[in-house]
Amino acid sequence: MEWGRAYEPCKHAQALGVQVVESDSVRGWGDYRDGVIRVHTTLVQAESRCTLAHEIVHHEHRDDILGYCGVGWLDTRLERQVHATAARRLIIVPELADALLWSDDVNEIAEQLVVDTRTLYARVLDLESAEYDELHKRLGSHKRRALDDLHVYAARRLPLPRTPS
Repeated sequence: MEWGRAYEPCKHAQALGVQVVESDSVRGWGDYRDGVIRVHTTLVQAESRCTLAHEIVHHEHRDDILGYCGVGWLDTRLERQVHATAARRLIIVPELADALLWSDDVNEIAEQLVVDTRTLYARVLDLESAEYDELHKRLGSHKRRALDDLHVYAARRLPLPRTPS
């Protein structure tokens, strides 16, 4: 499964037979209930793409039926796992390496990858050691520090999603 920027969540949702609806009444960026993905209308392209990818993972896991238990830490853990899976689909190592070579700025890196910064942070924190080693190899010594700094920054700054206005 190698997708990255080539991943089109709208086409993936369509292939899965999931209905996607844009709505102003969604709390947060999006939700998945009763087999329908709802995405807030005020999201920019990267936010919408990340939200839809996230909600598709909920659909695949049948989280509308099996998901939340009402215990805060378990629900948080489920959300982090879902977000990590979505981030893995949206950001692949070769494209992350290219973006890191292009810029040291988190917002510019995210823009290059067509994701929001929260998804970028989630992906960086979820890197496997082999992926980390591959990035170090691709980046060379002059950009190795940029990846290490991004990893530390992501661990400190993984923000809560903003609420759409």
